[in-house]
Amino acid sequence: MPALIVAIEGPDFSGKSTIANLLVEILRKKNKNILFKRTSIPSTLVTGFFTKILRNSADPISSQVFALAYATDHLHQYENVIKPLKESKKNYVVIQERCLLCTILYQSLIGRADINWVREINRYTKNIPDLTFVLRINLDEILKRGSLEKKDFDRFEVKKHLEEEVKAYNNLSKQLVKEFNVKYIDADTDPESIAEKCSEIIQKEIDKRFR
Repeated sequence: MPALIVAIEGPDFSGKSTIANLLVEILRKKNKNILFKRTSIPSTLVTGFFTKILRNSADPISSQVFALAYATDHLHQYENVIKPLKESKKNYVVIQERCLLCTILYQSLIGRADINWVREINRYTKNIPDLTFVLRINLDEILKRGSLEKKDFDRFEVKKHLEEEVKAYNNLSKQLVKEFNVKYIDADTDPESIAEKCSEIIQKEIDKRFR
């Protein structure tokens, strides 16, 4: 059977990495005959380093440049990670941090790049998740977590952009909700409870696909 692709989405500092890691841990205990792959976008490969350089730069950089950079990263990740797993004869579940939804939001709905153009440059990336969890968390908590992070400048992690991220994720169009099979998850509680709630939904999909 084709791999089951699950994406964890949401604004920066919403807890995506923590929830994704917990999900793999929880689901592995329940499914001994299923192989789990934990991945993320941007990747840690060459393309991921390039997008990190752009995000950390203080120079003016257009949404179009970011869109092209992330399109490269998405395609590279799809061809080298997702596609082989989809074509594998083994039972795989991929827990992926972020997906194409984020580049549509960041570069188009927030960055104002033409959405049809953003879709066009990503048309070879056939990585639409079977299920996407969007972590919904209030802005004050996002800003609080962001202030605790001591790291280099990141243009996507400043207050104005974080406000736009929260607004965009909380007001997804019906088309995007349907396209990415979005399930909203309130993420103001403890990570273990959030991950357990997500795992129950994923488990139903695993049972339908692989049993």
